[in-house]
Amino acid sequence: MSKTLKDIYDYDFIKNPDTSLLKDINNILNKTPNELDVHDVCVLIRQEMFLDISIPKAIEMIKDDHSAGDYYDYCLLVNLSKIDNSLSKFKTELLSLIATLENDFPKMEFELDSDKDDYCESIQRLKAKIETA
Repeated sequence: MSKTLKDIYDYDFIKNPDTSLLKDINNILNKTPNELDVHDVCVLIRQEMFLDISIPKAIEMIKDDHSAGDYYDYCLLVNLSKIDNSLSKFKTELLSLIATLENDFPKMEFELDSDKDDYCESIQRLKAKIETA
């Protein structure tokens, strides 16, 4: 896909962005879906923007690297687990991701016990949301 998010969604740039978040969003709007990196996807998911592109991209990124995150390890999974809507459309893919994560969990190493706890909590939160979606 060679269209930028700005073109896909017919979304205007934010004029005179005065925060790093607004600047990030303007930068992301200039990218195609294939150009999005982990930071971009984290921003989009935290803002619940363009979820039909950002959720599948997040699933792909987490499958490739279970610890994917922009500010800290596993934050992409944490952000995904906090989405309030739009998960039902991706139920099959998300259930597959959860199965993979649960299967791989015993082999994973965590730097801190709190990382392990956050990871488990995020999987369970995401699983609960999907089951009720």
